[in-house]
Amino acid sequence: MRQAWIELRLHFAPQEPRCLRLRFHMVRILIADDYEPARRAIRRLLEARPGWEVCGEAADGLGVVLKTAELKPDMVIIDLALGMIDGLTAAREISAAMPTLPIVLCTVFATDMPERQSHEFGIRAVVDKSDSGTRLVSVVEDLLNSKP
Repeated sequence: MRQAWIELRLHFAPQEPRCLRLRFHMVRILIADDYEPARRAIRRLLEARPGWEVCGEAADGLGVVLKTAELKPDMVIIDLALGMIDGLTAAREISAAMPTLPIVLCTVFATDMPERQSHEFGIRAVVDKSDSGTRLVSVVEDLLNSKP
């Protein structure tokens, strides 16, 4: 995780400014979806959370695999339909390279994806896009809190 610093200047008396530095970790999330408005909506949803940032976006399976290797995010949110390399194949490739990286499958086909099968591809959670406005943030939060 990337560290960020916040500096607060506190004035206890006019002649004695004090400086307090707080350190926190920004959670970096990569989004992969072939539909740009969906990526934009997920980005807005995630970036509304303090300490979370979308470090990149990909529109296809190859792009998400390459960007994951390049950007080293803390989490990947991936769609199932991503063109020639689908989300499952991309998730398997990402998991092979980074086995501890949490991957969330956020798709309209979520009801067709059995949980056991998704784990075989390295996917830790499946969220239906129709529920993403209410469930995605809590799923991401739960996975980040359970991360080793």
